[in-house]
Amino acid sequence: MRYQEAADYLGIAKGTLANWVSLRIGPRSVKIGSMRLFRQEDLDLFIEEKLFETERFEKRRRRQRGRGALVLSCPHPDLFLFSVMALALAAFLFTRVIGFQ
Repeated sequence: MRYQEAADYLGIAKGTLANWVSLRIGPRSVKIGSMRLFRQEDLDLFIEEKLFETERFEKRRRRQRGRGALVLSCPHPDLFLFSVMALALAAFLFTRVIGFQ
């Protein structure tokens, strides 16, 4: 297939396919003279690879859903918890000494 036929087969614009080929992210092709040709098998393989990438991305995205917006990472979680508890106790004692109620 030539550019236009291959682009129609993939459902994209001819210019998009040309850009992908120049960036080497498009389907396999062969250049004969000034013509670039695509095999249908290579276009089908390209579609399959894109579907696989999309499925992998969606799985990763689904795993990330439901997680909190704030994620704290600490090399010593016990020390972090102790620090937070000590800070809360200090704030409590401070309010008692000053007389806030």
